[in-house]
Amino acid sequence: MSRIRGSSALRHLSRPRVRSPLPAKPWQACTARSFFGLGELAGVIANPAETLRQLKESQDMLRKAKEDMELAREAKKIPKKHTFSKLPGFHGRKAEQALLRKILNAQPKMTTIFGATSVGKTALLREVLATDDYFVVKFDLRISGFADLRTLYLALCEQFQIFFNEMHDEEMGKQALTFKHLILALNEKESAEGGYTVTVADLASLMESLQSALLKYWEYDPKETSDEDGNSGDLHTKKKPAERKVESSNDTTTHNADTQSDKTLFRKRPVVFLLDEAHKLPALVDDQLSLKVFLDTLLVLTKQDRLCHVLFCTSDPFFQHFLRSMNVGHHSQLITIGDCSREETLSYFLDQMLRSVPPHLASNLTTHFDDIWDAFGGKLSHINDYVASWVQAEGRLTPYQSAIFIQAYTLLQFHLTQANFETFSPLSTATVGTDTSDDTTRFEPEDLLRVMRTLTQLPYSIPYFTLCRLIGTAQVDSMIKTRVLEVRWTRTVTPEEGWVERQWSEDGIERPVVLPMTRMIRKAMEVVLREEEELRQAQAQGDEPVDEAKTT
Repeated sequence: MSRIRGSSALRHLSRPRVRSPLPAKPWQACTARSFFGLGELAGVIANPAETLRQLKESQDMLRKAKEDMELAREAKKIPKKHTFSKLPGFHGRKAEQALLRKILNAQPKMTTIFGATSVGKTALLREVLATDDYFVVKFDLRISGFADLRTLYLALCEQFQIFFNEMHDEEMGKQALTFKHLILALNEKESAEGGYTVTVADLASLMESLQSALLKYWEYDPKETSDEDGNSGDLHTKKKPAERKVESSNDTTTHNADTQSDKTLFRKRPVVFLLDEAHKLPALVDDQLSLKVFLDTLLVLTKQDRLCHVLFCTSDPFFQHFLRSMNVGHHSQLITIGDCSREETLSYFLDQMLRSVPPHLASNLTTHFDDIWDAFGGKLSHINDYVASWVQAEGRLTPYQSAIFIQAYTLLQFHLTQANFETFSPLSTATVGTDTSDDTTRFEPEDLLRVMRTLTQLPYSIPYFTLCRLIGTAQVDSMIKTRVLEVRWTRTVTPEEGWVERQWSEDGIERPVVLPMTRMIRKAMEVVLREEEELRQAQAQGDEPVDEAKTT
């Protein structure tokens, strides 16, 4: 019997125990119910209105979360890319294009591209850079997107992120994540600490990240990555960093042969960091230390590490003074863009301008090209404006009746007749910040008359430092800031009007020269001087002042 009981006990122990989902005793069910929501059920029954309100709030929160997720998905679909493409109707500038490509296909350096307002600098840069020959990080400071150190930091992060994403390469996309997470980290600091302020240390760290990302760009070899993905080649062999050699835009034979075998292969290109209207930078970021760190990093990227080109494009002739004060000016080469040559202007006039002229006026306009060239020179924007007004007037409009001449004539007369004529010139921001108090004229009417008598005679120019000694440096700089005069620190790429600036360098010494801001300013000077002489003669004879309209 004991043996039977033992075997039965073993069978009982070997059976798996199945726990019943129901409580063994009724009071246990009441206890479980009280712990898992009996109190909540009682609350619902006692206050149904509060329960409905909470349900409605929950529904609203869910709907808001769904809308936010949908908006986030839509935001990801928006292409974060600035409009940087070739401008329609671009014409000429063969010498300038060739020079820029020669610079960009050589060793990286810092270059300042200077040219007067409306000379076509931005159009030229777009014609060269908006191609498949370069990777470009571009900032147009007319619509900068930043106005202090914090927004500068965010704008740089966003642009660098877009820059590496636009390479359309998986490995380069990893570099874009660096700047994405810098933005996220800043947002977390600001939300956690409440009053976090971006410092120059943050800017320095950001620029170091850019330096590291560009270094990885040049060391990246897409062919080796392709071999690793295909499990070909000796993966145990240590790979050497790729040389910083890029293809010339003129040498496409090798590239075409390579792309026939693998059209999706990532191609190295020169990297260009472009700041258009760069003279606005000191006014946007009023922090000398931050600007110093920013410019020093750009200098390291160009002169020391040779990682990218830096282009400053500006219409402010005194921007070089700012770069010099930041101790980077002597490392930057200066290129001066002048007006178009007569041949380029005539070609543009015949090929494009006449298309917008009605047939019954076209032949009459063609016969007046010499007069138009004499008045406006190679300033294509001014010729465009004049031709449009000429067509509206049915051909009854001379250059001396155009809005461009009226503005030039009025500008000179204001300086001769008003003691403190404020121009509020934006060009002075590179040297005096955002203060416009120094934009008032610092020259006397006699100074301006003396300059006009000199610049209306051949060669229509004078060395800058010679004029400074004659009437004073402050007076000359004031005339430049108020756009009466233009200074040429270097000779223009394309010769214009017999190389007026080179006539002062025939002894082999290159000298900066000043000349009237535009050809029409010089024409206005001639008219004002003639009126001034007639007025003096009338006063000397005791007669009444002459009619200015007749003299014009």
